Amino acid sequence: MPKAVDVNLDATEMVLQLEKEKEPVTIQYSKLDRLEKVKEPVRKLLRTIEVKGIRVSVKGMDEPIVITADKLGDYDNIEDYLIKVAEKYDVAVEA
Repeated sequence: MPKAVDVNLDATEMVLQLEKEKEPVTIQYSKLDRLEKVKEPVRKLLRTIEVKGIRVSVKGMDEPIVITADKLGDYDNIEDYLIKVAEKYDVAVEA
């Protein structure tokens, strides 16, 4: 499952830089299928911890993209904005 390492949220689209990808991926908000709030296991030194994340399902893509708090400094703002976008574009949000 691809993970985002950088997120740029614009008025009509978001641009995601994914792990192990050279080129960023542009996703129109109208193509969002659903958002799911998740806890993702992340390995830190010698133990595994769970961090907050959002699994973004996009129409036309096989796998959802995961945006996690450990990769982004302003995760809470991104989460709030994506939930507002989901309400505007009538996208399902699952807890």
